[in-house]
Amino acid sequence: MRWLDRIRSGGAVPSEESETADAPESRASERASPGLGALFEGLRDDGGHSILDLGEGSRRQLEMLTPYAGVVRFVGLVPGTDEGSRAGFDPEVLVAHPGHPYDVVLAWDVLDRLNPEERASLVARIVDITGPGARLYASVDASDGTTRQPVRSMLVSHDRIAREPVGDPEPAAPELLPAEVERLLRPFTVTHAFSLRAGAREYVARKK
Repeated sequence: MRWLDRIRSGGAVPSEESETADAPESRASERASPGLGALFEGLRDDGGHSILDLGEGSRRQLEMLTPYAGVVRFVGLVPGTDEGSRAGFDPEVLVAHPGHPYDVVLAWDVLDRLNPEERASLVARIVDITGPGARLYASVDASDGTTRQPVRSMLVSHDRIAREPVGDPEPAAPELLPAEVERLLRPFTVTHAFSLRAGAREYVARKK
């Protein structure tokens, strides 16, 4: 897991790791993201948010998020990038930010890659480190087939993402259905849900 912090007042500046996903490579495909569109519509652009992105950091990601956030933290939880590994979750990876409870969380293609116990652990930890009214964006795979290609998702604009294949295809996990997602995310309540032709589902939820 890799961390990259960006704190507007006196924090760490983007390191060389921020260049990891600056530009989508030739294998990346771009698609619309109505879930992200719904998320950003509900955010203030006064720099007052604290954002936790479970994906990899990049300069482009920072440029997109900076107008909204005084604090941005990237976890680097990108399934398939470690040779021979599958997705896994260690609760200790998600550290609370002193004085800045997260109020926006971006969960890219993670929930459906974990086993049920790890999913519950991840959501419980997110609940612990977010403030009241926090918003959560989550995308899950909804494609058919017996295998799945892990991908890295990157912001292109406020309602578009690029998805770049990483690692090797792996056996597909059982589909995570909408009703399961709604139960899993509690006490977050799903406010928007989208089924996409690209074989994905997107959810936006808000913490009570």
